[in-house]
Amino acid sequence: MSATMSSDPRRILQDAASLRTSCEILSRSGDCTRGQFVRTERGGVVVTVPERRFVGGEDVRVWFSMDGQPYTFEASVIRRGVPVPDRTQDGLLVGFIDRWQAGAAGAAAEGRFVEVLPPSGPPISLLRSPSRLVDVTLTGVSFVVPLAFKMVFVESGALVLRLGIPQTPPEEVTARVRALAQGEDYLLYHLEIEQVADPDLHRVIIDGLSRTDL
Repeated sequence: MSATMSSDPRRILQDAASLRTSCEILSRSGDCTRGQFVRTERGGVVVTVPERRFVGGEDVRVWFSMDGQPYTFEASVIRRGVPVPDRTQDGLLVGFIDRWQAGAAGAAAEGRFVEVLPPSGPPISLLRSPSRLVDVTLTGVSFVVPLAFKMVFVESGALVLRLGIPQTPPEEVTARVRALAQGEDYLLYHLEIEQVADPDLHRVIIDGLSRTDL
């Protein structure tokens, strides 16, 4: 059975490891690191991360795509320095996998929105195709767009985001592009939220968005 036909996260990760699928690993600090699945173990999944040193217990979000199907999940770093076939790379075991999501945002996103407000033109939704929201927290937003996406956001550039959930006034926040990673057919952005007008409202909206199926 192919990965796209399976709904079992462990089976999907096994397929990803057998194909040596690339992934993006986002730390809570906003850093983005390219990794590659190597194998699954009882405690989680092993990835190679040649560019960054992680620490045990560090929380991360992992994003990857197979056959055009996106997947994302939260995890914790269980162990680093795990043996891998290529000894020039650092094997990382991540486990306690949670908030597994597959495919595009669906009915659970009804009435919720995360939008980029460009200087001109209509808002760009990060909850609708071809964009894909990866993570949203009090301090940042991460999302993926195709390489052929109509607009490119410049690293270190400032953006305005409009966030909203049902039965709550929307808010606009100022954010900055802190990380940009390019895959084979996508761009992954991490925005750091810099300015919030109403912290209490912001906390309520982020809590509501975090319950949305990304």
